[in-house]
Amino acid sequence: MYWMRYTALGIGIAFGILFLIFAIVEGLSGGFGGIPSPRDCALLLGPISMIAATAVAWNHQRIGGWWLITGGIVTGILFTISLIARPMNLLWTLLVYPVPMLVAGALWVLHAKKLA
Repeated sequence: MYWMRYTALGIGIAFGILFLIFAIVEGLSGGFGGIPSPRDCALLLGPISMIAATAVAWNHQRIGGWWLITGGIVTGILFTISLIARPMNLLWTLLVYPVPMLVAGALWVLHAKKLA
């Protein structure tokens, strides 16, 4: 039963670090020169919140799990709107960003349900 908790934690930490590395590399290649556009902020809000949601889920599985599920759905919709004209880019983006959030969120919620 605890495998769900530790798998969700591993997914949250691994992909949270991956998203953080992407943000740092993008900032270094862009030179940290300007203020990000609201569109960029909206697209990165979901994946970056994965770290915070995983931290919350450690003590409050349902809250963190639903936060991850909601973030995965919103991020998937935003990326779909942004990349609808490029289906292969959309597929890879959906596999990297919202799918791990949805899986981790579902594992947290299922773990909380099994404990109740």
